[in-house]
Amino acid sequence: MKGMRGRRRRGQILIIAAFGMAIVLLSTQAYIYKVSRGHVSSGYDSLGDYVLSVKLGSEHAVTASLINVSNGGAAANLGDNLDRWEAFVAGDYRFGRCDLNSTLASQPPYSQGIWLDWGTDGVGVSSACSDFTMNMSGRGVEVDLSYEVNVTTSVLVSGSYSDLGGDSAVTVIFKLYNERSPTLENSTTLAYLKSGSWEDPTVLGDYSALDYGNGTYLYTFTDTIPESQIPVRVQAYDLRGVFVQAEATLLRDEGTP
Repeated sequence: MKGMRGRRRRGQILIIAAFGMAIVLLSTQAYIYKVSRGHVSSGYDSLGDYVLSVKLGSEHAVTASLINVSNGGAAANLGDNLDRWEAFVAGDYRFGRCDLNSTLASQPPYSQGIWLDWGTDGVGVSSACSDFTMNMSGRGVEVDLSYEVNVTTSVLVSGSYSDLGGDSAVTVIFKLYNERSPTLENSTTLAYLKSGSWEDPTVLGDYSALDYGNGTYLYTFTDTIPESQIPVRVQAYDLRGVFVQAEATLLRDEGTP
């Protein structure tokens, strides 16, 4: 019971931290936006910077929302946050009219702009996606812009084990991606299933973790595991704070004698 309460408490802390991260990201972008708005009429370059700041704010809003949702928040938080971002943009623009509208991705695998797929086939995905249209007018400025924001953290988990006379020498390979590009993790938890219970390999004497510095991580450990197949689970946070996990079933290395 103590372990279960501890996990619930840790989950609550992570959700609170995710909300805090969302507030920080949105507040920072609001400041950037306010600083840039006073220079919109000075020329093309400044206008371009201004439009880019709105796009950056949209990306921050989507990212902050994914952090929250992947840590247990409601999927509807993405739409609510984007509604607030649209209202901020419209109300803060003082040189005419600026309409920003978001359309959440709704085609499968997305629902309400969110795609969480923490599978057992070695692949895990946490993603948020929305299309945006931006229309600006006034003081000789006409801007019609469409763009997409897709924030995706994904993991690939693979590996195998060798039979060492009753013991199993396990190798797990973990790869982390942001928008399909390798990225570094902020923290990772590895577990393996033994006799129906998820176990922590870090307590084992020969546990080893190798960081290749390019988003690929190698874990090795040895234990007496009676099953002929060994499920493993990786739970990770990327540097943005997005949570993702995946499970994979490791088979015996065919090269083992």
